[in-house]
Amino acid sequence: MSKLLRADFVRLFKSGIFWFGVAAMAGLAGFVVFTRWSDMQAIPGYSRPSDSLLFNGGMYIGIVIAVFMGIFVGQDYSGGTIRNKHIIGHSRMAMYLSNLIICFTASIMIYFAFVAVITGSSALGIIGGFEMPLGKMAELHLTTVFAIMSISSILLLISMLIPNKATGVVTGMILAIFLIGIANTIDYRLTAKEYTQPYSFTVTNADGTQQEIEQPSMKNPKYLTGAKREVFQFFHDTLPVDQIMQEFYEENAFEKNYPLRSLCVVAIVTGTGIFLFRRKDLK
Repeated sequence: MSKLLRADFVRLFKSGIFWFGVAAMAGLAGFVVFTRWSDMQAIPGYSRPSDSLLFNGGMYIGIVIAVFMGIFVGQDYSGGTIRNKHIIGHSRMAMYLSNLIICFTASIMIYFAFVAVITGSSALGIIGGFEMPLGKMAELHLTTVFAIMSISSILLLISMLIPNKATGVVTGMILAIFLIGIANTIDYRLTAKEYTQPYSFTVTNADGTQQEIEQPSMKNPKYLTGAKREVFQFFHDTLPVDQIMQEFYEENAFEKNYPLRSLCVVAIVTGTGIFLFRRKDLK
């Protein structure tokens, strides 16, 4: 497997789509920096720490990774490389795990391209500085890295089972967007208030007089309770995009076992992927 890994790493660093992914995330960070800088210029005295900007990239990195993996792995299929690897004696498990390690490495490097631009812009004074303690920042970055590994394992399964590059890219992007949508939906349901806020409004009667209507606080029929809330919370703490979404305002992401949950997802998805890949016809 070491020879397989060496060859795949050489191919990775020669891959245009990998460097495109790095540039895309750096470009996204540049846009975030420009937006913050514009606010600072437009609003006198505007000052806001840049801590939260560091982790914005983690929310959307799945889309970039999906494009990278769909093309990078798809090239193995389109060029017949994956079949040739198997013919010369590499096992399917070794090929899958090699791609997993390569994709982990690439995804983490793509993520830190975003972080580097935000950090550099803060150090140069283009945007505000960081207020978060260094230990907390390291914890959140580590948690994000584990979540990105979880996302990568899910997208690799798709890429390894779909030989067509275009189909793999589109399927992966749809799945990445779906994970973002699921994260937003779960977060919205869990943060909904148990009771609505009281409010009042004015109506005009037929005779021209106005009447103020008071609407008291009411029980929210969509408020989650009991086992249903526990299920939503479990997925919110386990799905990778959900972790990234809520980790910034968690007091201690390690206490909720985010990294361990991510590793469990990686193990389950990878085991499933290897099982299915072993049964795939390598044309």
